[in-house]
Amino acid sequence: MKKVHEEIGSIIKEYRVKQKMTQMDLAKKLGYDTCQFVSLFERGLSKVPHETIGRLVRLLSLPEKKIAELLVKDYEQELLKKLKFGKRQ
Repeated sequence: MKKVHEEIGSIIKEYRVKQKMTQMDLAKKLGYDTCQFVSLFERGLSKVPHETIGRLVRLLSLPEKKIAELLVKDYEQELLKKLKFGKRQ
């Protein structure tokens, strides 16, 4: 999976643990019945939906600016790859 997903997942886990919250605690606050989704995005195996990231910022007091910078950097890299690919066709 992408490095950005791993970085964001690591930040989420760090802040969840600081608040002494289990994956299940966080999953319930996000409206999920199991902790599988939390486990997947903490390990960088799944992309966190943008609206969920907003809720995580609020619930865990995540560093919003850092999260936004990571997402923008990732989007920029993806966009540049697609533009480069499009030029070759």
